Amino acid sequence: MNTFRRSFLPSSLLLTLLVGLSIAATPRLFASPEEHADQGVALAKTWIAQIDAEHYDESYTFASDVLRDKVPQDRWVDVLKALRKQWGTVLDRQQTSHVFKPNGYEGTSGEFLVITYDTSFKKLSPATEVVVLKWEGGKWRGAGYNAGPKQSDDSAVAPSPSSSTEVHTESHVKPLPK
Repeated sequence: MNTFRRSFLPSSLLLTLLVGLSIAATPRLFASPEEHADQGVALAKTWIAQIDAEHYDESYTFASDVLRDKVPQDRWVDVLKALRKQWGTVLDRQQTSHVFKPNGYEGTSGEFLVITYDTSFKKLSPATEVVVLKWEGGKWRGAGYNAGPKQSDDSAVAPSPSSSTEVHTESHVKPLPK
């Protein structure tokens, strides 16, 4: 009987510990990506910092399956090298918005976060950068990066009324001084 108690207690303790850990992890597994928009904004800054530092291969390891399926790593690196060499270093970057897109983005299903920045590069100012993140496996992953000359407000096109649902989450973003 003593042998039974000694072997049963450690097993039951281990089982209790595993159940407790799984219950503690459950909220994270079922958390909504919208609830993690601020985390996505912070990760976008980290991803852009990798690109700014010319760590293009490392930035690709952060990429979502969507990006990896569309762009091979060598192409990702070559394009970023060419663009960043042409524009020079970043002098200033200010986030202007981030929008949660729960019903997909540009024909791809899933939940996305689109973050826009007004950026000044050494050889390209003013510019706009757009970082797209996709919610995969319970975390945000890089799904796209685009930058180029800032368009004048006159050329801005209003979004189509039939566009997918958007949730604007940038209420904490401070407007830029004029």
